Amino acid sequence: MRTASADLHAVRTITVDGSDVYLRVTASPVDLEIRWSRDGDHRVAGSPVLFPAGDRSRRLLGTNFRAGTTFCLDVVGEARPDWCGVVDWNV
Repeated sequence: MRTASADLHAVRTITVDGSDVYLRVTASPVDLEIRWSRDGDHRVAGSPVLFPAGDRSRRLLGTNFRAGTTFCLDVVGEARPDWCGVVDWNV
């Protein structure tokens, strides 16, 4: 499992076939909707997942990714630079 908390918008690579991607938002003053996208290409993206303000639950963003898939995280709607969290992939 790989975990990262810095630069949540960075491009990441799946290295294990069948991997899932999870996110836990650790701080946000507002509700967020976040999805994975293929290198920021919004035409290839997952469904938005709601992260209510103050809720620090770990949520599933996508499943069954193939090895070699690259992805990043996107906030749906207005960009919010004032949030942080922890993303896990290759799970």
